Amino acid sequence: MKREIGVFEIREKDLAGRIARLYTPHGVLETPALLPVIDPVRQEVPLVEIKRLGFNAVITNAYLLWKRLGEQAAEKGVHGVLGFEGIVMTDSGAYQLLEYGHVEVEPREIVEYEKKIGSDIAVILDVPTGNTRDRKQAEESVRETLRRAEEAQSYIDPDKRIWTLPIQGGPFIDLVRESAEKARKLKDYKLYALGSPTVLLERYEYSTLLDMVFTARFSLPVTRPLHLFGAGHPMIIPFAVALGVDMFDSASYILYARDNRYMTLTKTYRLENLEYFPCSCPVCSRYTPQELREMPRDERVKLLALHNLYVLRQAINEVKTAIREGRLWELLEERSRAHPSLATAFAKFRQYIEKIEQLAPRVKTGFVRGLLLYGSESLYNPRVVAYRRSIRINYKPRIRGELKLIPVSPFEKPFTSSKLYRSIKKGRRDIHVVGYMLYLGPIPEELAETYPGSQFEVNLTPYWEVVEETARSIAEYVEANKANYTSIEIYYCQGDGLKWSRPVAEKTTELLRKRGVEVKLAELGEC
Repeated sequence: MKREIGVFEIREKDLAGRIARLYTPHGVLETPALLPVIDPVRQEVPLVEIKRLGFNAVITNAYLLWKRLGEQAAEKGVHGVLGFEGIVMTDSGAYQLLEYGHVEVEPREIVEYEKKIGSDIAVILDVPTGNTRDRKQAEESVRETLRRAEEAQSYIDPDKRIWTLPIQGGPFIDLVRESAEKARKLKDYKLYALGSPTVLLERYEYSTLLDMVFTARFSLPVTRPLHLFGAGHPMIIPFAVALGVDMFDSASYILYARDNRYMTLTKTYRLENLEYFPCSCPVCSRYTPQELREMPRDERVKLLALHNLYVLRQAINEVKTAIREGRLWELLEERSRAHPSLATAFAKFRQYIEKIEQLAPRVKTGFVRGLLLYGSESLYNPRVVAYRRSIRINYKPRIRGELKLIPVSPFEKPFTSSKLYRSIKKGRRDIHVVGYMLYLGPIPEELAETYPGSQFEVNLTPYWEVVEETARSIAEYVEANKANYTSIEIYYCQGDGLKWSRPVAEKTTELLRKRGVEVKLAELGEC
């Protein structure tokens, strides 16, 4: 069944990220997606090769087409000018406005031109905030962009193409919120776009950028896609997707290539410093760094650009796979160790967790993927948070009698199949055995086989914060349900994979005794 232009069909979700289909006049764009920036006249990488790499959508500049080709482009259409039958998004000249302070075209004029050239996704001529520290200038960019957007509703054609409304405010988060909240009232725009990330990315100010993304995303309708202008390094893509960005564009692949810069998922190298390529794409498999250095410049730039596009495509596909498997948080943890600025940015996710958790499904349909628990940041994995909240709020023990808290071995899952469990339970119905595990906290015996009670892989290093939070979670469970138990005993072991249990058991005991709860601490030795 043919879908209406602009329909955004969400298929998979994890954190605030999603895999979705955006319906355009020239086909369906699956998101998350990155659109390579194409110079409308100078194409150093043939578009046929870009499409062969899996990019079925690109972005070009309508203002440059208007300035360089004028009516010739209007007659041929943007697809004809580019020689590309995929999805074409056009920017309106705002980048030139930001760079040079003016453009020789009026807001309505460029909108009418985008209609003439047949853009699939078009952007109104906004006034970008950029990275200004001048609040008055930022306020003016918000005000004028919204004024233009409201005025343009009388002459845009949302039934024929997707119109994009840029969100302004830059580093002034309250202005980003104001811009987004007012933008959501303008119903003819099916796509929103957040600008001004380039300088922040160059300075590794990822935390500020993520604050901007979070504010925009959660101030806009979650049923509409969000584009992030100019954020084209693979390092930032997983973090932006996790906060709800659906589309990116970037000229980084070609700009880096012209400067002999070689992308990987986590860093950038200078070609002159490489002895080996840490990649197996067709470019890196065929050539050595030395061979590329000795090539004519045009050929070298083209090959480096193709490699960079392979890496960007890999970054997008990696994020999609993580969303499908429900492992986007784990991917962020892994990536956060690639650069100190990413670690700082990821730490900010603690501030976002309440909102993100509302959007993150606890279990992925069709997938039962175990939790990967790496370190202290794993305490804030939305699935860990949701599990601990569920135990605290929704679970009530059905067994009355003695409570026995025992450590869960990562090598014996579910713990109810272990020798330790059987030796403590003794087949008695008046003994309630509750396992406990780093990060997860209490796991009642009747939930041992349910997710995530036996579906996890864990780093057993007893980090202080992890021990504290695990003990707090166990203590909260005991205190909430103490009326159900005639006695409470917590065990720890020195056996393989269980040495962490002693500091957790001791801390839990300390917390409970401070709260006036009588508890016995017992060592089981090797178990």
